Amino acid sequence: MKLSFKSRLLRLPWVIGAVLALIPMQRGQAQNKTNVAFAQVQTILGEHCLDCHAAQDPDGKLVMETFADLMKGGETGPALVAGKSAESLLIKMIEGTYEKDGKKLIMPPGKRKKLETNQIALLRGWIDAGANGPAAGETLVRTLRIPKIAPKTNRAQPVNSLAYSAKTKIIASAHHGEVVLRDAESRTKLRTLAEHRGSVNSVVFAPDGQRVYAAAGENGQFGEIRVWNVADGTRVRLIEGHRDAIYSLALSADGKILASGSYDQKIMLWDAESGKLLRTLSGHNGCVYGLAFREDGKLLASASGDRTVKLWDVATGERRDTLGQSLKEVYSVTFSPDGKQLIAGGVDNRIRLYSVSEKATESTNPLLEAKFAHEGSILKLIWSPDGQTIASAADDRTLKLWDAKPLKERLPLASQPDWVPALVFVPELTALIAGRMDGSVGYYSTANGQTILPPKPELTRAEPRGFQRGLDTKIKLTGRFLAEINEVKIHTAGLQAQFTISDRTPTQATLLIKTSTNAPRGNCEISLVNPHGESGKLILHMDDLPQFDEAHLGIVPMVPLIPPFSFWGVHEKMGEKERIPFQARAGEQLVFDVVARAFGSKATTRLTLMDMTGRVLASNNGFDPNTDPLLAYTFGTNGTFQIEVAELQLGAGADHFYRLSMGVLPYVTACFPSTVTVGIEQPLALVGYNLAPEASVKIKRVEAGESDLPLDATQFRFRKAPVILAVSNPEAVESEPNDTLATATSLTLPGTVSGRLHRMADGPDVDLYRIRARSGQQWVVETVASTKGSPVDTRIEILDAQGQPVPRLLLQAVRNSNITFRPIDSGASDCRLDNWEEMELNNYLYMEGEVMRLFRAPQGPDSGFNFYSANGRRRNYFDTSATAHAVDEPCYIVEPHPPGTKLLSNGLPIFPLSYSNDDRADRKAGTDSQVTFTAPADGDYVVRVTDTRGAKSPRHQYRLVLREPNPDFSISVTGMNPTVPIGSGQSFTVNVDRQDGFDGEVRLEIVG
Repeated sequence: MKLSFKSRLLRLPWVIGAVLALIPMQRGQAQNKTNVAFAQVQTILGEHCLDCHAAQDPDGKLVMETFADLMKGGETGPALVAGKSAESLLIKMIEGTYEKDGKKLIMPPGKRKKLETNQIALLRGWIDAGANGPAAGETLVRTLRIPKIAPKTNRAQPVNSLAYSAKTKIIASAHHGEVVLRDAESRTKLRTLAEHRGSVNSVVFAPDGQRVYAAAGENGQFGEIRVWNVADGTRVRLIEGHRDAIYSLALSADGKILASGSYDQKIMLWDAESGKLLRTLSGHNGCVYGLAFREDGKLLASASGDRTVKLWDVATGERRDTLGQSLKEVYSVTFSPDGKQLIAGGVDNRIRLYSVSEKATESTNPLLEAKFAHEGSILKLIWSPDGQTIASAADDRTLKLWDAKPLKERLPLASQPDWVPALVFVPELTALIAGRMDGSVGYYSTANGQTILPPKPELTRAEPRGFQRGLDTKIKLTGRFLAEINEVKIHTAGLQAQFTISDRTPTQATLLIKTSTNAPRGNCEISLVNPHGESGKLILHMDDLPQFDEAHLGIVPMVPLIPPFSFWGVHEKMGEKERIPFQARAGEQLVFDVVARAFGSKATTRLTLMDMTGRVLASNNGFDPNTDPLLAYTFGTNGTFQIEVAELQLGAGADHFYRLSMGVLPYVTACFPSTVTVGIEQPLALVGYNLAPEASVKIKRVEAGESDLPLDATQFRFRKAPVILAVSNPEAVESEPNDTLATATSLTLPGTVSGRLHRMADGPDVDLYRIRARSGQQWVVETVASTKGSPVDTRIEILDAQGQPVPRLLLQAVRNSNITFRPIDSGASDCRLDNWEEMELNNYLYMEGEVMRLFRAPQGPDSGFNFYSANGRRRNYFDTSATAHAVDEPCYIVEPHPPGTKLLSNGLPIFPLSYSNDDRADRKAGTDSQVTFTAPADGDYVVRVTDTRGAKSPRHQYRLVLREPNPDFSISVTGMNPTVPIGSGQSFTVNVDRQDGFDGEVRLEIVG
């Protein structure tokens, strides 16, 4: 006969009753007058009588497992009469004096060992003394007397059952003697719930996830349910009642009724809150391996080794139906989420699908389908919470996913290393989790069946993100999957530091950093490693300044900080801002440097320097475009001041962090000039704050091209090293004063000069350069500044020898119009115009000094006239510059004429145009300028360079280039896949980049 796997592994037959002894765990103190305790009686009965008189199929319906059972008697009446051993049937049977049908009977029957004389005397004495039961508090537990054999290898802890709580995102796994709770996503062990007696065979969560119920027991002895508090791991309750190990457990959807199924063939219903037994369901003739409540809690299904599935009315305990189609033992049963269907499976390898009626009365629950599912016994079946998927596992080590409607195999999963008796769906992870007999657990995607690897660590935050070199520093790391970190990786070459990790939890860990006092300042990148992979990199900053964070602002009374120091803050809520008090002395130039974006922060901060009354002294919201604030201020008096850090755009979150460094810091912001000649060593003056008057760096380059200026990081602070350009031919350097015609710097054409707008006198700085040109010669005059990081917004003008603008064109208006509907900014590529019907394509349109060209007429009532555009903005002509224009501003269609042309009056204005430019007409170079100049006559001319806003500083640098034009073009293609299938097409975009006024036709040929 073939035995089921649970019969083979988990059940010891009663035939070994000869070695079964009942040993008391606690002995009661009260004894009768003959000094005989019931525990002694129980030991004798267990050794000689329980083979025939156990609760399972007792002879003569006499059960002798407990005192209460013994006192009930059997089908022939009471087994004993208290105080009268001679009249007790029990004594007559064991002494062989009882007669039935003319024969004397003696127990135990047959050739089994009979009781010794002293054992009979003990039983007589106990009965004569009144047949007292167990003393108060006495617990009798039967244990197997077997030799202890220590395993030679580490034994596996089979996973007998799995449960998942969607509320707490925790998975419970049942093992021998314990339940392990793990975080579902990180798989980190949270705690172990021990003290279970025997193997824990089933585990379920309460609906709110705050409690977990675990069923266990010893085979042939008892069953128990332990109720645990998930949050702290304390035991809430111990529930006992079954006379054999419990193999199945189910909890109603409302969490009120707990059902347990045991090898004693009984199902018990308990009040889940109090542990009180509500009723016992009898009817199975085999172990109850599986239980499942219907969603409404009114119906309970049970699967048994007697080859049946039974349906029970929970309220009355009445058996509603028996589904007996299975050919062998049934191990697993589960309802569909809507409660209308039921599946069951077991040793005959089939999944059976039933329809279940509302009342579930007999013959109203038909078998819909029986599908041969595996080549081995089905160990577990579960239904996904959404009702779409069924998972099955069998002892042929296969695991499958099935479509529930209709029942159809969807996906076989990878072959398993051992049997899988435990399954659970985790919808949030789109995962099926399988627990195996070898103790391992596998995660599988329910979408594609692929194995889901354990997560590698994720780092999101460090507090603080900076530390002072030479000091031992603890940094709190925040992220996910940090509990199993076993290594800290350093990605900064040459960094001499020790990083150790401690206090690991799934979401936090402590990083201890030890560095030397001479370690170089700067950023260091770290990552964390666990057995499953490596995290992304996190930037920490090592500095020689003392480090403070927001905790310092909570100190009462608040003590002003003394520079230099660094302060770390974060704006987690909208509107948050920090005011850091500090002390300053008269004459000090303090630098306030905020770094956020360079650290990957989303913060866009604003610095405001104030006295303690709140009066604003200075502010800054960006040292350069799209950069963090940098502020330098020279204090006139000693005192206490405050610096405020606030969000410029009112953003907030954990990723809106920043570092503010302040002090009398030697800070480099630029160098001058920014060009050197190849092969010649040249000193470059350093520009910034708190620098020595003659601070400079000598540099020599052997190859032409751009490179960073080498700065000593131990001596200077800087955001980024200035970029220098090595050129083959020497270039001129501007020298002040050159702001008048008499002092203009002379240049030879072609040529280049490095200049800056920084003259210390009041008013804007003006740089003038004198050139000599011949009539008809054409020169491109351009600046290179903002494209290299300079804050200057240049404007170029070409003047004659007397300092007057050189005329370029006369623009005669031939039609008038005005802007309607809405204003336009300097980048808009279309505009709504009055009288647009009178305009023609390619007409020039003049707007307050700006000239553009019409490209496409309006396409409907809600569109405007499109202009020719370049680099995403409208293109300008005749080196005019784009500006913003208001609604109702007049504009004109114009025709260009050479200077001096005598034009007939048509009643519309004539606009003279000279050689000048603010921003390049082709919109290629930000705020840099370019003018294409044609000399009207031989003679001297003057190039004037200014800042359009009148700004000036040593950083307002530029290179002025004067060169001959080189009209040309280049082509780029985007969005083109070189492979075009026969019979199909491929869209792509061709971009033509025109240089130095090239306006000819471009023909593109595609060959192949």
